[in-house]
Amino acid sequence: MKYMEDTQMKDVQKKLQDIGINRLVIVDTTKKDVTHRGEGRDMIYTGDPENDAYMLSEFLSDSMTMPYYVEIPFYKYRAYCSSSGCSLEDMRGLEYWKSWVEMFMMSSDPNLKGFYWNFESPMMFPSTNGLSWEEAISELATMIHVRGFKFIWIPYVHTTSEDRIKQLRVFNSGLYEHHAAYYFDWVFPQPGYYQGYIAPVEISTLQTWKEYVDEAKSGRYNYKGVDNIYYEFECDGTVLMKPLYWQRACDYVRVLDKPSQRAYYYDVNVESLEYLKGVCNYV
Repeated sequence: MKYMEDTQMKDVQKKLQDIGINRLVIVDTTKKDVTHRGEGRDMIYTGDPENDAYMLSEFLSDSMTMPYYVEIPFYKYRAYCSSSGCSLEDMRGLEYWKSWVEMFMMSSDPNLKGFYWNFESPMMFPSTNGLSWEEAISELATMIHVRGFKFIWIPYVHTTSEDRIKQLRVFNSGLYEHHAAYYFDWVFPQPGYYQGYIAPVEISTLQTWKEYVDEAKSGRYNYKGVDNIYYEFECDGTVLMKPLYWQRACDYVRVLDKPSQRAYYYDVNVESLEYLKGVCNYV
C-alpha cells in the first residue's frame, strides 16, 4: 500500500464507514503494469519477515480506525512478470509467510481482524520446490485460525465456461484433500465483468457467470462447515465520467443482489462508491 498522511487515511475511513463499508483489506496499491502486477511485488520490504511485518503493523496500528485484514505478500519485491506470466521462483515462500504472519499476530491493534491471501489465481500455484499449495495454505490457515483471526481470499474467475469454472481449484479438490476455498473463512470470486474480462460485456454474461459459479460452489463448505463463497463487486473512478461504466457496476447489484457477505473493489476512489450508492444502492 502507499502510505498516506495519517489525517488523510482517517478521513477516507470515515467516508467509507458513512456509506456502509465496515471492513478493509490493506493491499499494495501501486499501479499495475506488465512488470508489476500486485500480489506483494510493490511492497518495499527488506526480506526480513519479522521486521517487515513489524514496521507495517506499527504504521497500521497508528493509522487505522476501522477493522481490517492485511495482505500476506506472495511475491518478493519487484518480482519479474512477463506478459505470459510470473515466475514462482520469486515467491517469498512458506517460511517467510509464516514468520511474517506470526509477527503480525503479536500486534495489540484491536482493528486487526485477519489476513488476506493475495495470490489471486483460482488454480492456486502448482507444486514447486517441494511445496504444494495445499500444504502452504493449510499451515497458514491453521496458525491464523488457532489465534482467532480470519483468513480471506478474492480469486479471479474470468471465464464463463461451465466446465472451466467447475475445474478451478477454488471449487475443485482434484488430487488434493480439499478444494482451495475450504481453508478460508470467506472467499469472494471476482468476475472481472466491470473491466471487460468476460465477454460479451452485457448483463446476460454476468448472469451466466453467476449461474455457473453458484453451481460450482454448491455443497462446498469451509473448515467450519460454512458455505463461504460469495462474490466481489467491482468499480473504479470511471463511473463518475462514463455512464457505460456505472451501468456495468450497477449490473452487479441487479444480478448478484446484495448477499449477506460481499467484497468491493473500488480502486482507491471513495467517491465512486458514494456515487454508486445513490445511483443503484450499490453498497
